[in-house]
Amino acid sequence: MYDLTLIKQDGGTYIDSRDVAELIGKRHSDLLRDIKRYSKYMWKITERKIAFSDFFLESSYLDNTGRTLRCYLITKMGCEMVANKLTGEKGILFTALYVAKFNEMENAERAEIEAQLARSATPHLKVFNTAVRNVLEGFADTYATPNEVMEFLRGAYKPFGIDVIRESGTHYLTATNIAMLCGIVSESGRPHGHAVASIIGRLNIASEHMVIVPYGMVGISMRYDEFVLEEVRRYISENNLPKHVPHQGFTYHIYYDPEWLFLYDKSSYIAGGDDDYFDDDYDFEDFTEEDWEQLGMGLNDDFN
Repeated sequence: MYDLTLIKQDGGTYIDSRDVAELIGKRHSDLLRDIKRYSKYMWKITERKIAFSDFFLESSYLDNTGRTLRCYLITKMGCEMVANKLTGEKGILFTALYVAKFNEMENAERAEIEAQLARSATPHLKVFNTAVRNVLEGFADTYATPNEVMEFLRGAYKPFGIDVIRESGTHYLTATNIAMLCGIVSESGRPHGHAVASIIGRLNIASEHMVIVPYGMVGISMRYDEFVLEEVRRYISENNLPKHVPHQGFTYHIYYDPEWLFLYDKSSYIAGGDDDYFDDDYDFEDFTEEDWEQLGMGLNDDFN
C-alpha cells in the first residue's frame, strides 16, 4: 500500500527521507547522497536567498541496533525537487501522493483558521454593529452620498469577511425571519430574534453566509442565507427543541409556536428567485408597515 506520513515539527511539515526512498524504490543511502549533492549547488545561489532548510532539514533516527543514523525531513518544495528527477510509475505515484497529502493538510488548516476567525468574530459583531450605527449617525450630518456610505461599510466589515450589499432580488434573512420560519418565539409569542442570533453565534457560521444590508442613512441589518436557516433548524432538532439558549452570562428562554410555520413552504423556494422565498400568500416583499405591526415587529427590526 502506497502512503506517506506527514511530520509536524517546529512549525513545519515534512516527510521522512526513509519513507520517500521506500516509495520511489531507491536505497536510502543513495537518496541521502542526492540530497547532499543538491545542498552543494544550492549554497551557491546566495543572491536569491534560497535556504537549504526550505527544502531539506537534517535529522536523525535510531536503527534496530541502537545506532544514531542520519536522515532528512523533506518539505513540500523538497519533495518537488526529488520528484523532478523521477520518471516512470514510481515517480508518478510519489508525485501524486505528496501533492495530495500536503494539499489535504493545507485545506484542513485553512478550514480551521476560517472556523477560528468565525468563532472570534461572531461575539464581537453585535458590539461592532452598534459602533457602526453610531458612526452612521454622524454621516447623516455630513451629507454623505449613499455610495460613500456603502464604501465606508464595505471597508468596516472587510476584516470580518462580510459583504455589504444593497437590497436585491437575492433573499437574505434576518435573525427574526429565521425565528419565524423555525417557530422560535418568546414567552409573549413574538419571533425570538435574539435567541436565534445567539444560536447562530454558537454555530460558528462562516462569514460567506452573512451580509450587511444598509437602509436609510443610519441603519444596518445583519442578514443570513438559507444555509444558516438550515443550520439553525438542525441545531434545534439535534438538541431536541431546547428551551434555553445561553448568551453572554444570561439565558434566553425560548418556546416553539407551530402556527408560525405556515409562513414557510420549502417546496415553494426557487434558488435565486426574486419573490419565491416565501409562499405566494405571505411574500414579505409585499408586506406593509401595518402587516409587520400585526406580526409584532417593525419593518426593519432584525433584533440583532
